Amino acid sequence: MQRLAVMIVVLWTGTTGPAIASPPSEPDEVDGRPMIEWSSWVRVGYGIAHPTTAPASVARTVLPDPPREQATAWDLAIGAEATLPLNDSGDLRVGPWVEARALTIVGGAELQLGGIPRSLDMFWYRGQGQLTVRVGGNATHGTAAVAYGYRAPWELFGSSRGDTRYMIGVRLVATATRAHDDPRDWTAALGIEFEPVGAVRYVFGVRSWY
Repeated sequence: MQRLAVMIVVLWTGTTGPAIASPPSEPDEVDGRPMIEWSSWVRVGYGIAHPTTAPASVARTVLPDPPREQATAWDLAIGAEATLPLNDSGDLRVGPWVEARALTIVGGAELQLGGIPRSLDMFWYRGQGQLTVRVGGNATHGTAAVAYGYRAPWELFGSSRGDTRYMIGVRLVATATRAHDDPRDWTAALGIEFEPVGAVRYVFGVRSWY
């Protein structure tokens, strides 16, 4: 009877010991990853502007273009994006974006590559590094941007739904814009994009939003 009791204790210890000493690892964030990821951003940048100085009515075949001077300029914008996965992991994504800048609206498509690195713990929230490439424009200008930074999912409206999730973060961005009718009319800037709700939460330490 004592031998049986010892065997029961040994078996029970062997099955429960590892679970107590080494709890199950956190599920991979890819498991059950929502189909749609979306976010908003505010961009503040600074760069070079090379605008057109000649009036549109001047015939360029008759008069030479006047000299153009480069000037520094701010790049201020607010925008939003939504993406769908292109692979099983969900790290490669594509989708539309739209942005308001300088009293005009531009939009287009973007490609995102996440997981570089896979885990990036910043601003009290675990996320990952992400590279984003955007192209687009409007009727008068074409634009492109390359951004890299920290991105993490966050429940913007309480409990997240199974098919969508909101993303927060901050990223460095380089933008370039050029007029369709005059390639010499262009701007280029470097700046920072941040998700506004997450930024306010972090700056003011609103832990109840987590």
